[in-house]
Amino acid sequence: MYKTAVLIISTRKELSIKYKKLIEGLKQDVFISNDLSESLSIIQKHEVEFIIISDTIKEKLSSFIKKIRVLTYSSRPIIIAVSKSNDLEDRLEALEVGADDFLGEEISKKEFQMRFRAHLRRYIESSINPITRLFDKNITLKAIKKTLEYKKYASYLLIKIKDIDLYRKTHGEIAYEKVLQTLSAIINSTLSDDDYSGHITDDEFIIITNSIQAEKIASFLTFAFDNILNKFYSATEYNNNFIIQSSDNIQEKRNNLMRLNIAAIAKDNNTKNYIDVINELNELIKLCSKADNSTYVIDRIRLNGVVTEQKRKNKVLILELDSSLSYLLKSVCELNNIEAQIAQNEKDFNNLYENFKPNVVILDWGEKRKSDFIKLAQKISKDNIKLIFSSSFLNKKEILKAGADLYMPKPYEIDDMLSWIEKFLEK
Repeated sequence: MYKTAVLIISTRKELSIKYKKLIEGLKQDVFISNDLSESLSIIQKHEVEFIIISDTIKEKLSSFIKKIRVLTYSSRPIIIAVSKSNDLEDRLEALEVGADDFLGEEISKKEFQMRFRAHLRRYIESSINPITRLFDKNITLKAIKKTLEYKKYASYLLIKIKDIDLYRKTHGEIAYEKVLQTLSAIINSTLSDDDYSGHITDDEFIIITNSIQAEKIASFLTFAFDNILNKFYSATEYNNNFIIQSSDNIQEKRNNLMRLNIAAIAKDNNTKNYIDVINELNELIKLCSKADNSTYVIDRIRLNGVVTEQKRKNKVLILELDSSLSYLLKSVCELNNIEAQIAQNEKDFNNLYENFKPNVVILDWGEKRKSDFIKLAQKISKDNIKLIFSSSFLNKKEILKAGADLYMPKPYEIDDMLSWIEKFLEK
């Protein structure tokens, strides 16, 4: 649930309190001011979305509205003028200088609430994503700021759909929108009235909840997404657990199915602003990148200290049946400051694999030893080591299914192979 900020500007205390109670009855946040300087301070601090201006202020109502409209041009709040005057010229003048509505003081409490609710509805509807019916980025950033300002305890969840761009490219816009609609429905089904959900990008979401519920929500969302994943793919794609985009004679990186990645952090004394929240979530969610299934990570304890520098990935192990090609690959790697080792056979490979601890493995797909190489591929895949399969037998589906991260048909350009090695070493 998102609460807008409403500012009431009036010098009559009883009038301000009357309107405040009516608006708080609609579950919105209300602030009161009686002069321009204080009003501008409140508007800036709380990013006010509605301003109710009474003609009890010291200067002419239309002049005051004009000043407020000019000074809030970038945020464009909805301005409602309230006056005891029934003169048509006063109404028209207020509307002409920037008021969005003009109400008489004699208006009943019920009508006042209904008119305000109509403006609130239009504001909310204009801030809703048309595909998911969740709040847009602007409202999401405001919601984060509000919790940082007013709530002592809060948790923030960042939700990303891994490989959603590939799905959009291969399955089209309608299928892509269906994924977003389904996920938004699942998100809404998990939240209470006090929680918030909205976009941070077109296909990334933020949930704001309490610390107790954060992990329960993350756990349910990842479980639910994996259990409805088959609805978005053909039976072949789902059973293979990857997508093939081109024919066997074209190299192709393994294109995995979509997965849900979620990062969650709790507000603490180190959280200064919404930028800190977004940056911390984006850093944390990187820990989910290697998981095969939908997964989440919770930042439970933050420790201050020195972080040791991560060692650069720089090792390549080669098992290539063509000895001249294997030595060429090794030489090219070493010329580019990449440490490379050649395995002569499967036994030699196993020894080097355990002791050398490679970051990337290059295997030659041979039909005669196919079953042996499939076992090797499955072991490498489980260890989260990047695997490149080169082959002259053009069997892309079987190779990718065995666990390869990249299928490269022979003959290939050495520069092309080097480019892929360097890409995998960077990850």
